[in-house]
Amino acid sequence: MDESTAVAEITFTAFDFETTGLNPVEDAICELGAVKFRHAEVVDTFQTLTNPGVRISADARAVSGLTNKKLAAYPPVSETLPEFLAFIQGSVLVAHNAEFDLGFLRAALQTYRLPDIRNLIVDTQALAQKAFPRRRSYSLQSLAEYLGAHPGAAHRALDDALTCMKVFNACVDQLSFMGDLELSQVLR
Repeated sequence: MDESTAVAEITFTAFDFETTGLNPVEDAICELGAVKFRHAEVVDTFQTLTNPGVRISADARAVSGLTNKKLAAYPPVSETLPEFLAFIQGSVLVAHNAEFDLGFLRAALQTYRLPDIRNLIVDTQALAQKAFPRRRSYSLQSLAEYLGAHPGAAHRALDDALTCMKVFNACVDQLSFMGDLELSQVLR
């Protein structure tokens, strides 16, 4: 697939991680969520909690509701990450504020000596700024509310991935008023 491929012909995977904090060097992924879709139709979903191997910060706990005790029962990210990589293979990735999630993904890949991803990436935060200029906020929840997209449980990985998919599709609809979009028009 090249960047001139029509968006309607591409399989995308919107993904989101919940983490133990904000620093990918010191913190870790504790929940992975992803939704594979094409033409705004869900093809498959992926969701798992994981034992991050580090304590979840009070701030992260307050945001996601995930606790150290709950996460201790799940497999380590070293076991869940290969499943996630298999799930996203061959798709264009979609994430909101993509650099955050990519920072954690790349830190985990490096820690477990796995190769870096080669997927193309769409950042819905940047895409929404093109599609809906002059918004006061481009947070995922703010955009979901503006677009009337039910956000599900905010700050839970699969629900945020589904919301990200809805925001992506709304942006594509908004930007395609003059015809079908090509991949190059939605990449960051």
